[in-house]
Amino acid sequence: MVRFRLTQKAAAPAIGDRCVRHALRFARCQACVSACPVEALSVVNGKVTLAEDRCLSCGDCLFVCPTEAISGITPPIRHYRGDALVAPLSLRAASTEELLIWHRLYQLRAVACNIDAQPGWALAVARLNLTLRRYQEPEWRIIPPADAGIDSSRRSLLRAQAIETRSARVPSGRRVLRQLYPQVSGWLPDIDRQRCQLCGACWRICPEQALRAEGGRFIIESARCTGCGNCQAVCHHQAVILNAGPREDPVRQLPLASARCASCQQPFLTWQQGSTHCPTCQRHQHGMRALCC
Repeated sequence: MVRFRLTQKAAAPAIGDRCVRHALRFARCQACVSACPVEALSVVNGKVTLAEDRCLSCGDCLFVCPTEAISGITPPIRHYRGDALVAPLSLRAASTEELLIWHRLYQLRAVACNIDAQPGWALAVARLNLTLRRYQEPEWRIIPPADAGIDSSRRSLLRAQAIETRSARVPSGRRVLRQLYPQVSGWLPDIDRQRCQLCGACWRICPEQALRAEGGRFIIESARCTGCGNCQAVCHHQAVILNAGPREDPVRQLPLASARCASCQQPFLTWQQGSTHCPTCQRHQHGMRALCC
């Protein structure tokens, strides 16, 4: 007789193949490493590794990962009533990134907690409000928790409050934040035109199309960027600049010119009208490219 298990062991936390450090040799992203409160995540030989015995499954790493590469961890379930998060609250307060998602998806504006007993949540709200000011969004507040005692005169009121309390978990990742706050750029890519050779590596590798060339323009759309750093990892000329926001940053369109190289006869893009030789031929003596490339 075959016996079936009614329960399955939960998958262990792991870093998947979507991690940019697994895909690109020179990737420098370490968002999850910086977010982890217990140093369960680290970079070893260029790859992100996760120490399962240290992991708290708090989910902080999930909300900062630009490629949703972390598995085996789910965002925590939280409880809310009206426009406030309520008890039971987690011992570790939610991150700013998670609270920003609650702010927009559920229109929450407060945390019900005792500041003296749960100072971490008070600090989390203070940090959140600093970001909300930059986003020009309403700020959160700390409100006193509801009386947890039960007496006969208030039994019906407490029952009504229990019915109104709901539970949920929010989706995680920088892509979610980008979709919820399209007016604000969390990351600000830019191009150093003195270094850029317009080889196309950066816009081909960008999974969000924050960098792209179309219609004779080099387009930089910061609101799409998740800060994965792929563009920097593949740029051999170190021409890509990636600054942290948040900031309002309109779509920029930099004019390009098309030309045909007088040496190799190949078409190429250039920043300047009237260019006669492609960057590759400019780096070689006359006639050498045909022999070596």
